[in-house]
Formats: sequence, structure tokens, C-alpha cells
Amino acid sequence: MFGQPSKWFYPLLFEPSLHVKVWGGRQLATRLGKRLPTDEPYGESWEIFWRNHIANGEDSGKALGQLIREFPEAMTGNPNAESEFPLLIKFLDAQDWLSVQVHPDDALARQLEGEPRGKTECWYIVDAAPNAQLIYGFSQPTNAQEFSRAIAEGRARDYLQFVPVQAGDFIHVPAGMMHAIGPGILLYELQQTSDTTYRVYDWDRMGLDGKPRPLHLEKALQCTRFEVNPPAKVPYTVHEVEGGITYARLIEGQYFSLRRFSLPPQTRLKITYDGKAHLLTVINGTLDVSAAMGKDASRTVVATAGTSVFVPARADFFMTALGSQPAEVLIASEGALGRAVVL
Repeated sequence: MFGQPSKWFYPLLFEPSLHVKVWGGRQLATRLGKRLPTDEPYGESWEIFWRNHIANGEDSGKALGQLIREFPEAMTGNPNAESEFPLLIKFLDAQDWLSVQVHPDDALARQLEGEPRGKTECWYIVDAAPNAQLIYGFSQPTNAQEFSRAIAEGRARDYLQFVPVQAGDFIHVPAGMMHAIGPGILLYELQQTSDTTYRVYDWDRMGLDGKPRPLHLEKALQCTRFEVNPPAKVPYTVHEVEGGITYARLIEGQYFSLRRFSLPPQTRLKITYDGKAHLLTVINGTLDVSAAMGKDASRTVVATAGTSVFVPARADFFMTALGSQPAEVLIASEGALGRAVVL
């Protein structure tokens, strides 16, 4: 499909983009092995993002978007791909409530901000403290005028649906869904590449600069879906294949797909070529990730818990669980995932 390769394409590792947040903590370091440069509360690690710099191989130091611009089809499977890759993967460490917020859909992002896309996202709960919860939609019927008045009167939480969560839960957050992540939650987030967020309530606290963070009520209420008690947690089925390997299809949607695999020690799994990039994130254990570039040719990286890998479109790839513990990995792509084969 791609013709003769003009260079090696191999599994890419990145320097994550780390973000200090008023609600953050230290689990990005203690649980996921990130090197946090200061003692401040870090809330987000942007794992795969088009501006992140590659950390391995001959393309080390280049931004992901630069490599996509130079080799769009080989990197993504789309000869017309732009450098701004449309998917973004993050880890979030919430030690306090995030603001109650909402994101626009594609049409409203263009109308309100002149941005190319909105923000639909999904979360996989990596870890959660006892009694951890998040906000998802509304607990009773309301509308923009009534909810705006409740915010002004300090009654916003009376209208919000609080949902308990635990490790392994999966939540799909479409654009327009009012939401907030609560304290004690460490999660993986897969989203459209957009940082457009409209805050409606910030728990009456100050930001890190000692001032209230801005709210965006008018725009937020233009975007909001006033759904009452929408189901937050998406059920999924875990399937067992050969060798004790399990997989679960978490979502196959308009913008992205996501599957979870668990590999017992020393087992090997092949994901067959399907013409698109794959974004791997190791949640537990250690994986050897190899991309096959042709007959008897491959390139390999070792990914520990908290590491994300971008596998370009031009390759089959293989995953092998190393060490004595099972490896758990999430695999995202723009479309449906290729067939998995146990080796």
C-alpha cells in the first residue's frame, strides 16, 4: 500500500508534557514513574500529543507532528494527514475536585472558538481511593436558566449526578456532558485533540496564583446536554483467548477506538496490520513492543507501567509481556483495531 519505505519507522516513545494543576498530586511520579521537575502538584501528563518530542531512535528530539508532516501516510495511514494528530492521550491525577466543566462538540468549537474540533473523551480508571466519585450529568431536570441561577446561589451541586467509581471502570464523556473528576482518582484519558474547556463551577477555591480561576458560564450552557441520570459507566465484556490472554473492547466510536489487553508473563500477541497508527499505554507490568518493518526486520522498545508508545501505520506489531507479572495495556486508534493473534 505504501510503496518502498524511505526510512525506518519504529515504535516511538515520548517526553511527556507535564502540567501543574491546583487539584493535582504526586501519583504521576509514585504510581507511573514520571519525573516531576518541581514539588508542585502535577495533575496531567500528556503522553501522546502532536507537539510531544520523540525520546528514542534516530528521530529523537523531533515533534510527533513534524514526523507526521514529513511522512503522513506511513505514520498515520492517511496521505492527507495534518501534523496535528487528532487524538491525545493523558494521565490525570486528581487529589481534589476538578472544576465542573463541559466541552463543545465540533460545530460549537468552530462557532465559539474557531477551533477545528471539539472534545469528546473517555476515561479508564487506573486507581481509585475508597468512596471515590465523579460528576456525570444531572441528578434532576433543569435548564440553562435554572442551573445558572443555582450556580449563582451556590446550589450547583444539588443538580449534579455523583457517581462512585473504582479501578477498571470505563466512562465515555461525549461533548456537551457536564462532568468533573473527584479526589483520589488516577485515570487514563483518550480524547480528541482539543483543550477547550468551559468551567461552570470551581468549588469556591483559589487557583495556584491565589486568585479565582475564570468561569465560562455563557459558552458552557450553550454546549450542555441537560440529561438526567445518564449512565456514566460503560459495561464491557472480558474475553479470554489462547494462553490466558484476555481482551475487552471498551469503545469503537466516531472519533476513536480503545481496547484493553492483559498478557500473562512471557506471552506474545500480534496485532495485524490494518493501515492506521496505534497508541499503546501500559497500565501495569512491562511490555516488549516490536514493529515489523518487513521480512526479518523489526524495531523494539520496552515499555513499563505509565509508558505510552506510538506505533506508525506502516507495520504489524507484536507485544510480549516481560518479567513475572501480567502486563495490562490499552490500545487506541482512530478506527477499529486490527485482528489480534496469539503467537
